[in-house]
Amino acid sequence: AAREILEQYGGVLIADSVGLGKTYLALRLLDDYAYQQRKTALVICPAALRDTVWRPALEQHGIPHRIESMEQISREGIDLDDLSQYAVIVVDESHNFRNPGANRWRNLFELLRNASPEQTRLILLTATPVNNSVYDLYHQIRLITRDDKGYFQIVGIDNLEGYFRKANDERETLYELLEAISVRRSRAFIRRHYPNAVIDGKPVHFPERRIHTVQYDLQQVYGGDLYQRVARTIEELNLAPYQLDSYRNEVVQNRLHLFGDEWERIKDALKRSGMSDEQIARFRRDLGGQAALADLMRVLYLKRLESSVEALRNSLRHQLEFQQRFLQALLQGRLLTSGDYRRMLLMEADDEEGAETDNLEAFLNALAPIEANQYNLRVVEQVVRDDVQKLSALLTELDALRPETDAKVNQLHQLLTGELRGEKVLVFSYYMDTARMLYHELRRRLPNVEIALVDSKVRMEERKRIVQRFSPGSNRYTLPPGEHPIQILIATDALSEGQNLQDARIIVNYDLHWNPVRMVQRIGRIDRIGSPHDAIEVYNFIPEDALENLLGLMKRLLDKLGQINRTVGLDASVLGEAPNPMDFNTLKRIAQGEDAVLDELEQEGELSVGEFLMEDLMAYLKGLGEEHLGRIPLGRGTAKYASSPEQRGFFAAFRHVRTERHYWLFQREGGALETAQLRAIRPVRSLPDEPAAPMPDPALTEQKLEQLRAELLKRLNQQAHRPQELPSIQRQILGWLRAQGSSALRNEMTHYFSRALPAPDLPELRALWQNIRALAPAQTLRRLKAFAEAHPHPPITAAKLDETTADDLECVAWMWIV
Repeated sequence: AAREILEQYGGVLIADSVGLGKTYLALRLLDDYAYQQRKTALVICPAALRDTVWRPALEQHGIPHRIESMEQISREGIDLDDLSQYAVIVVDESHNFRNPGANRWRNLFELLRNASPEQTRLILLTATPVNNSVYDLYHQIRLITRDDKGYFQIVGIDNLEGYFRKANDERETLYELLEAISVRRSRAFIRRHYPNAVIDGKPVHFPERRIHTVQYDLQQVYGGDLYQRVARTIEELNLAPYQLDSYRNEVVQNRLHLFGDEWERIKDALKRSGMSDEQIARFRRDLGGQAALADLMRVLYLKRLESSVEALRNSLRHQLEFQQRFLQALLQGRLLTSGDYRRMLLMEADDEEGAETDNLEAFLNALAPIEANQYNLRVVEQVVRDDVQKLSALLTELDALRPETDAKVNQLHQLLTGELRGEKVLVFSYYMDTARMLYHELRRRLPNVEIALVDSKVRMEERKRIVQRFSPGSNRYTLPPGEHPIQILIATDALSEGQNLQDARIIVNYDLHWNPVRMVQRIGRIDRIGSPHDAIEVYNFIPEDALENLLGLMKRLLDKLGQINRTVGLDASVLGEAPNPMDFNTLKRIAQGEDAVLDELEQEGELSVGEFLMEDLMAYLKGLGEEHLGRIPLGRGTAKYASSPEQRGFFAAFRHVRTERHYWLFQREGGALETAQLRAIRPVRSLPDEPAAPMPDPALTEQKLEQLRAELLKRLNQQAHRPQELPSIQRQILGWLRAQGSSALRNEMTHYFSRALPAPDLPELRALWQNIRALAPAQTLRRLKAFAEAHPHPPITAAKLDETTADDLECVAWMWIV
């Protein structure tokens, strides 16, 4: 199936569950393309997997290759022309390419945009294509489509972006796309239907997963009422350097009401200052982005507050130093530049998976230069001094707290020396500051236990040795004389996915799971093919006394972000990594130790959409066999009794004889037609012993079939001839071009801008048009021509719908539901 998808679409998403052999399947494809067909192959993977997983596997199979780490792909100035020559590209852990504002996504997109899918095959591997929302999947699929929104027109998707907007509200909408582009098998499905499955010579074994809660007192960690004061201060910080436009002369007095009912009055003041409606709209979007950035910083501090005193202390110290530098510059009559912001914020966003760094990069790349005379510097100075005073006071108290007396560290020490004494344990934290503090403190307390640390500062070669010593069995490593196995491994998420650590059966999560899907990814480090354990034990640290309070604080911040988003429409990359309030209930269930939440999280991350259809088919094949199914002629039908009145209607399945695409339609008794496949098929599902209903008049059946065939034919041809939807900026430019006199250059530019450009090109195009539209027409045309030469359209390779005739639509089956 994966090879067929690759040939048809130039890309495939392999989204099998953790431990079901995605790497093995990718190697099979590489053997076919790179070894058998002698095509060039490029593998992009986390740096930690380059020498531990991919290089040994590729060399073992004799597959010619080049390997680049995600970290290398993220670099600015990387030679993309060199990398775009490869015929097969594998991206392992592709969910790390879910943020289009990040360097790694932009670089990979540029690498692929000029490589035709007819010549370049893209293989995406991930067990969790969705981490936060369905847009995570959308941005990965864009790498296959090269941002052609009509790429999947042949499977009924006119506009991929619009399709995902619907899927964001109803995830089952994704079924058609996933059937077309992905290979996905969940653990639950394999466990039920393939109990004796073998992958890469190893039996597929599924240990039981059990959740345990380790409760601790967060107020005791901080002592007295300091925790409450820290949390309150985080909410009250002004963070003026992050939202300077709120302090412009025209809006400074209303800066707390920029996204409420006061906007019309503010808008009038901006008009009086000489701004056009377009400039005001752009200004408000900028205000929204900056306010969202400030709130995301507060979210970051709340996460660190729960993680450890060390993580919070270092973070607030960075903030204090930055605001002091900002104030010093302000008193010298200048405002810090975006370069100063960049150095500060990238230092701040050091979560080990890089998601927050990606968010901040997206903001920083959009920062505009500023002019000091546009701002009320007196108010800016006042609020910055206020932040400096609050931060200084907090840090004085935080500096007095030591890990030797930390209640949370004490709880971990008690767990490791009590219930988990002698066990091999993997301890995770989101933050390097926390992980390093734990490493040093546990080594002090447990001098006779082998303890190691992996974070982003540990070199790859050293990481490899640590992994081998922690899990020698799964890594086929023999400890030399004098070298001792590691018993406790403390790690951030820099300990990449795909590592083989299944000698261990215990994971301790030291921080709250603001993104619960991450917990499933971590468990995947030790729950893999060949695990010798019957159960995986997952211990989660929960601040029993402060959980509700923390969730309340976080929800208030997220509600503010939501209001900003509803008002100005924030970029998905801004909101993508913020905690989702819908996850808070899941977090509470984790705190209560509900084992079932793990399977639910895995299914959510895996997108096991429509798996019930495969379940039904497997049950049918087990009962009657494939041969019986093959003997049923096309075009046959039956009738069944509806389980409820709203399920009454007529179902028909058609097959397009040229494209081999299947269409399912269900017309409800009242006349409403359902064409989404999962909604159309649900009323048809039947039990094996369910009695048939009396058949209606055959003439009525034939009439219904012809009605639905005609309706399907009309829809397919409307779809085939629907014009491409263009971005607003391109429509503006086309309007200008059509108003110019005819010339070869004008006609060439009209042709170029009549095809939608990839989204990454649009900000540059908007800025260019702002600068050149008032120039002389000949000069404007030359500048547009230069843009077109620098941004060629990706090659058109998606199969488009041709005109469909009635003879193309063959009836497969039908059913009355009465």
